[in-house]
Amino acid sequence: MNTLNLRPVDVVEDISNEEFYHNYVKPRRPAILKNYTKNWAAIDKWSPENLKKIAGQHKVKLYGKWLDNSPTFIEMPPVKEVLFAEYLDTIESNEPSDLRIFLFNLFKLEPELLKDFEFTPIMDGYLKDFPYLFFGCAGSDVRMHYDIDLSNVFITQFHGTKRFTLFDQDQSKYLYKFPFTTHSAVDMANIDFDKYPAIKYAKGYQCDLNHGETLFMPSGIWHYIQYIDGSYSLSLRTLSPSRLGQIQGAYNVLVVRKLDEFLNKYYKNSWSDYKLKKAIEHTNEIIEEREEDIIS
Repeated sequence: MNTLNLRPVDVVEDISNEEFYHNYVKPRRPAILKNYTKNWAAIDKWSPENLKKIAGQHKVKLYGKWLDNSPTFIEMPPVKEVLFAEYLDTIESNEPSDLRIFLFNLFKLEPELLKDFEFTPIMDGYLKDFPYLFFGCAGSDVRMHYDIDLSNVFITQFHGTKRFTLFDQDQSKYLYKFPFTTHSAVDMANIDFDKYPAIKYAKGYQCDLNHGETLFMPSGIWHYIQYIDGSYSLSLRTLSPSRLGQIQGAYNVLVVRKLDEFLNKYYKNSWSDYKLKKAIEHTNEIIEEREEDIIS
């Protein structure tokens, strides 16, 4: 049967730091935290109207559908630049569009906004220089990937709903991972099960994140994101809980990514074709081994 094997994400009202570490951080399990933002002024303050008043005069770069870029490339060029207020109008209207903003550090432009939230002390190791905002129009999506630096991420949702499809790192063998990247070849919005049959074996999670809720995404978890409505979110990051994870994350950023960028620049289509071919070959070999084991 061509369907995904998905289960709900745990929803947690209140939890101690020790319980959170042992139940979610250490085993790398996602969770929706209902009270992570209980002391945040941002939950009520960061409406589209207020953000327009505070920061609407700034120009922002918008990015289009990831499939319009080479699917094997990490970097995406912007497709247009507009006033932030104009883009927020589109978000608020719920007009379908592929236009998104990601890794947006608005706080460098408007540092007063930093006072509206806190790095909730549920765990240590926050990367306090890197609070990022993510915006998307209704119907846009984010390709399936895991974060290259292997940080833990706390994503808090504002104004609307986003749907997350998540897979643990041990499911990578079924997800058609491109070599030298942390991205999947699969278009999760329109899965071609004939081309990518292994994905039906992957076991994952799915949840909808609503205004004021926070999703904990542990280090290395795969995530595919759909903007059900025009919406935005804030991500706060913490270091990988293991020393090995921190070293691997730094290696991914400083070595693996740079090598991939170099090969994309000088070999372009041939490098992209090679990565797609290898992603399919490697994953299909795993399917064949799995099916042989079942028969035997």
